[in-house]
Amino acid sequence: MDAGHTDEDLMQSYAENDPAAFDTLYQRHKGGVYRYFLRQCSNDATAQELFQDVWMKLILSKQRYRPTAKFSTWLYTLAHHRLVDWYRKQNVRLSVDTELEDPQAHPATADWQPENELERMRLVKSLKEAISFLPPEQREVFLLHEEAGFTVAEIAEITDVNQEATKSRYRYAVQKLRARLEAVR
Repeated sequence: MDAGHTDEDLMQSYAENDPAAFDTLYQRHKGGVYRYFLRQCSNDATAQELFQDVWMKLILSKQRYRPTAKFSTWLYTLAHHRLVDWYRKQNVRLSVDTELEDPQAHPATADWQPENELERMRLVKSLKEAISFLPPEQREVFLLHEEAGFTVAEIAEITDVNQEATKSRYRYAVQKLRARLEAVR
């Protein structure tokens, strides 16, 4: 399927049994959806399970899809609902993985300075830890905005919360993160 098609066009083609359209959608969104789950539950096996559940839900819902909103909003709404279900069943506080990134992911270059890399890794670790202390609702809004790039209106639609509450959750999340990160300095 041509990569120039919109997600909405691809989903409608998939609903008409075009498997190449699904492949393109999956390639476009698999990383973001997986990271959404991983950042929320901090467990690779759980993130994989939730990730697979959402794509299975998409497959089973393909005939009912209507392009009334952006495809990505619809997809993340499915992901949000699956996460809420998981959260209710587990009755545990969601957290972010605080392990350091693999230093091999950023190979040394001629201008590479180990002390800068160490500082970056320390900041990444501090940010992940700070995010893990946010209440789940604030963490979700923050990650959907900062990592997935959704607008406040789209996040409100995904989480089924009004826009003012969504703005407040985001604002409080940023305030708490700033305060926690300032304390680290």
